[in-house]
Amino acid sequence: MINGVILQKLQALDETLNELGSLGIVTPERLNEDWRTRRAVERDLQILVEIVIDVCQRIISLAGQTPAASASEAVERCVQLAVLPNDKTYRKMVQFRNFVVHRYEAIDVDILADIVSNRLEDFRHFRDEVLHHANNLGSRRR
Repeated sequence: MINGVILQKLQALDETLNELGSLGIVTPERLNEDWRTRRAVERDLQILVEIVIDVCQRIISLAGQTPAASASEAVERCVQLAVLPNDKTYRKMVQFRNFVVHRYEAIDVDILADIVSNRLEDFRHFRDEVLHHANNLGSRRR
């Protein structure tokens, strides 16, 4: 059975993905012309990565471990716990989030448009991997 907090976070992830999907086609030109859409994209992408980090921290806690000291470490520990695959996808998410938070004045609209157009599936994969892990844990306990 999946933890209630994790389930709430994954529901927020789905809601945020739906918000981004409701924007339609997101191009660099559109983001340059419409600051509101640009800010919505920036914020929603930041929220999505924060959800990934929060879920990783919760998984670490449920595993009886001390919290990770950084977002990167939280992702790495979930890789070590075999919740996430050992690839660069989630590490890149954290790098992007750090850039949005600390270098917010210089976010490249090409990167934003690319993520919305081509990388949102990565967040769905994260959700599916967490659910798969939770289901496997639940079936082992029975």
